[in-house]
Amino acid sequence: MHATEQPPLSQRLRQVTAAHHTQVERSGPMPALLRGELGLTAYCILLRNLHPIYRDLEAALARHAAHPGLAGLDIEGLPRCAALEADLATLHGDGWADALPLVDAAADYAARLSELSARRPELLLAHVYVRYLGDLQGGQILQRIVARCFALDGETGTRFYRFGAHAPAELSARLRAALDGPSRDDATRADIAREAEAAFLRHVDIFEALPAGDAARLRVGG
Repeated sequence: MHATEQPPLSQRLRQVTAAHHTQVERSGPMPALLRGELGLTAYCILLRNLHPIYRDLEAALARHAAHPGLAGLDIEGLPRCAALEADLATLHGDGWADALPLVDAAADYAARLSELSARRPELLLAHVYVRYLGDLQGGQILQRIVARCFALDGETGTRFYRFGAHAPAELSARLRAALDGPSRDDATRADIAREAEAAFLRHVDIFEALPAGDAARLRVGG
C-alpha cells in the first residue's frame, strides 16, 4: 500500500486555522476597524501590541537564518517592525512605546517567540505563516480602510501594510514555496500546525484585551 500523500504545509496550515479566522476578525477592536469606525487612539494601541510580536519574530528569524528547519525561507521584503514603528511615530508621536499600554497577552506572545528561538526555531514558521500571509492578503484591505478612516495620504501612517517594490502576490507565492519546499517529518509538520492554531488563539487573547473604541477600557489581567 502507498502512504497517504501529505498536503503541502501551507495548505495544511490553512486548513487547521480556517475556523479561527472569523474568531479573530470578531475579537476586540477588529470589527470596528473593519467597519472603518475605530478611533485613532485605539488603533495606535492595536499597533503597539503587535510591535513586540514582529520585533521578536524578526530578531529570531535573523538569528536562525541558517537553521536547517528554516531552509528556503527568504524574508527579504517581509519584515514589518520598522514600518510599524514609523506608523506609530506618525500617528501617535515620539514616546509611543511608553505612552501606549502593552497587554499581558502581547507580552506572553513575544515570550513564546523567544522560547521558540531558544528551543524550536523551526516552529517559527507557524508565526511566519500567520503574520506575514495575513499582512500580504487581508492587510491590503486594511490599508485602504485605515487610509480612508484617518484621511491619510500616500504612505503616511500606512507603511505597515506596504511592501515597497515587492508585490504582495509575489511575496505570498514565495512564502508559500518556502513553506512547502523542504521535506519535513510528520511530527514536525504536526507541531508547526499546532503552533499556528495556538498563534491564532493568542491573537484572540490580545485583541479581546484591547479597547474597541477610544473611550473603552483595557482588560488587564485575569
